[in-house]
This record gives sequence, C-alpha cells and structure tokens, in this order.
Amino acid sequence: MDTPEKSPASREAVRGFADQAFARAAGAPLIAGNHASLLYDSAENFPAWEAAIAAAQESILIEMYMFSNDDFGRHLCALLAERARSKVRVLLLLDWFGCWQEILSGFFKPLLAAGAEIRYYNPPSLSAGLALLGRNHRKQIIVDQEQVFVAGLCVSARWEGDSQAGIAPWRDTGIRLTGPVLQAAIAAFADSWASCGSPLALASYAATAPEPGDVAARLIATTPSSANMMRLDLMIAAFARETLWITDAYFMGTGTYLTALKNAARDGVDVRLLVPRASDIAWIATVSRTQYRPLLEAGVRVFEWNGSMIHAKTAVADGRWARIGSSNLNVSSWLANRELDVSIEDETLAGELAARFYRDLDNATEVILQGQRRRPALSRPRLPYHSPLLSAGANATRARATARAAARQAARIGDAIEAVVRGTREIERSEASALLSIGCTLLLLALAIAFFPWLIAAPLVLLLGTGSAALILKAWQLRKTENGR
Repeated sequence: MDTPEKSPASREAVRGFADQAFARAAGAPLIAGNHASLLYDSAENFPAWEAAIAAAQESILIEMYMFSNDDFGRHLCALLAERARSKVRVLLLLDWFGCWQEILSGFFKPLLAAGAEIRYYNPPSLSAGLALLGRNHRKQIIVDQEQVFVAGLCVSARWEGDSQAGIAPWRDTGIRLTGPVLQAAIAAFADSWASCGSPLALASYAATAPEPGDVAARLIATTPSSANMMRLDLMIAAFARETLWITDAYFMGTGTYLTALKNAARDGVDVRLLVPRASDIAWIATVSRTQYRPLLEAGVRVFEWNGSMIHAKTAVADGRWARIGSSNLNVSSWLANRELDVSIEDETLAGELAARFYRDLDNATEVILQGQRRRPALSRPRLPYHSPLLSAGANATRARATARAAARQAARIGDAIEAVVRGTREIERSEASALLSIGCTLLLLALAIAFFPWLIAAPLVLLLGTGSAALILKAWQLRKTENGR
C-alpha cells in the first residue's frame, strides 16, 4: 500500500515537533536571523580573533580552557593588554587546570596590571571533592557584544604546528557569529563568570544592528550534569535519515551513544566517524580503538586522520544540520565540563562543512574488518608516521595533556586492557608505546599499593573526609538559613 504524500501543513507540523524536541533536548531555542562563517584551523581562526580584538572599542569577553605561555599566547596577551590600557573592558575566564602553569608562573600579571579582569574556574580546594574533575572546557571570544567566535581551538601555538620540526598545523574548526544569538553567548559567559565570583555587570553597547541574516542557530552552553549536548547528540543520531558525518578528537562514546550510531547505520544512514591516529594524548587513541569493532560490524565507517592531530569537534547530518564547538564525544564533555557548541540549521553552512569532511577523508585511512575473525584493520598500508606530538621535544606538553585527560578519563582504561587480554580486536604496532605505558603504570601502581597500602588508603580517607565535611557544612548552612526565616 502506497504511503500518501504528506501535505505542506503536515510537514510543517512535523518540523515544529522536531524543533520543540531539539529545543528541549539542548536546553536552547533555535534563534533565527544570524550571520555565520566557518573558520578552519589556526590559519583562519587566529587572524580573525586578532583582528576582532585589535578593533574592539567597548568590551572583550574570553572564556578559554587553555591560554598558553608560548608565541601566540604572548602575542594575544600583549594585544589584550593594549586594549585594556585603551579603556576597553577585558574579561578573561580561564580554567585553572588548563592554565595552571601559566597561573603559578605569573604569566597573566602584566595583563592584570593593564586593567584586565581575570577569574579562574574551579581551582583546587579541600571542599571540591569529585567536582574538581569538572572543568571549563569552553572556547569563546565575544567582542563588543557584536560578534562571537566559538571553536575547538585554544589560545596556544600548538595549533600552528612547527614547520622547522616537520609538525603540521592541527586540523580544527571554528565559527564566527553575529546577530541575535549573541545574547545567548553573553548569557553563557555571564553564567560562568558568576560561578567564579560576583555577577557580571556589563554596560549595554548599542551598536548599529547588522542586516538580519538567514542562519538559524542554537547556542548550547552545557554545565556539569546538564547533559544537554549528550541528549542532542543522541537525538541527531535518531533523526538523521541519510548521512551523519562526525569528527571527534577524543572519541570514547558511552554504550548508549554507540548503540545510537549502530542503530542509525543499520537503518541505512551513512554514518562516518573521523578520529585521530596520533593523538596528543596517546592512550586515548588506544582506548578509542577498542570501540571500532562493534561500530564496523553495524556498518559505521571509521577513518583515522593521517596528520599530526585532528582536534575538531563537528558533526553534519543530512546536509542541513551541523554543530561546531568544544564538546568531545565522551563522558567528561557530556556530564562533567562546561562546554559550548553551536548547532546550525542551514543548508549552505552544513553543505560547506560536509564538503570539508569529505575533503578531510583524503588525508585519512579507513578502518575495515578483515580476516576470518573479522578484526579491524587498515584498508590500505599506511606510510610510517612518527608523531611529533610524541617526540622527546614535546615531553613537557604531552605530560600536561596526559595528566589532564587521565584525571578525567581513567575509568576508560579498562576497555584497552580488555581488548588486549580478550583479543577483541587486532592491536597495531603503533599502539605499542601507549599499551606499554599503561601496563607499566598499572604494574608500578600494583607494587606500590602492595608494599605501601597507605598510598590507596590515604587518598580515600582524604576524599571521604573532605566530602563529608563539605556535606555537613552545606547542611549546616541550609539549616541556618531555614532557622533565620
């Protein structure tokens, strides 16, 4: 029996229902009338940031996970100091863990002396408990309340690579927005600012309004435990009808999300996943590979980037929906961090992002199932690649990145161990160093605990003690407030 074609009114009703579902899942309305332009890699993002900051007349609001003491970081810091001395209000909200070396070394003192205001998100404290693992992973720059940049890039020369050392620039994606969505971006910044101190008092700057644009966008500002982006990612996997192409830097999806991707692929959706081969955090790439086999068996196509690092966090579905931002497909981004993403419903921009994804596949190698045991393997021989990210000259940077990730993702190591012990997939030679590091670390930890049991008892006592003290203090404050009414 033929299915009758839906009437325009019926299609409009379905579209309205979908928009309501997306708004509730993301916790953000669809805002029309914006202008948007995609920016690729440091070559396009960094100059756009610099030009906007240099032209600022009223205010510069920056919410950033990492602001490095390197060539680009020092250059941008000097530019911000110059604007602050020119009476432009400069506000920086930086994650303490992402910038701890710069903070302790006094890197931001000249900027403070120039008149900038700086706050640090979630510094270490005895009352923080497990909340210390939640970070502000957002990357946004708002200039004169007129334009906002949202990206996966941080303020760091690492994204520029090093031509002399043969390190290619990192592959990453950002977006520049103007229009009504700016109010949502400012509100997101204000919420984070207030979480670190007194509320934001920002004078209204009535600039000449630009001509209305034709891009509809949601600005999704997630906070710890809100899971807004996770719900939206799951919904997009369910709603995609033809294509769902995803790029992610630190892919460690939950069982629920993996099932959503597998179900979409089994239903005929062209699901593709592009991830790094050589990650700046080596063991994460190893853990990600443990998830390939069930995806491949369901029909999801998996590709590994051949270059130095692909750090983009993007998705495009059916050539009309796209997202760009800071959220990775893992538990930390979905449930523990403050993240910021832009969801776009525009065929032109989504088509551009889809074309870029297709172009990126030219520099990637597909992983396929091979052999009688149908194990994941490369679709073609790959040229030997020694990642500069893992070279001796990058030890300090790698150690910092690994420490950050290990604190938030340690629970996922079991997947890599299971893959080796049970033989659930073929282990590549390129993974030897990461597996050796994990194995040696676990062995040393086991020996240390065996001979010095207090090494595990002391942190547990400290965690339970500080956690209980924080709960008792909070209960006392609530009781005091109730008695004072």
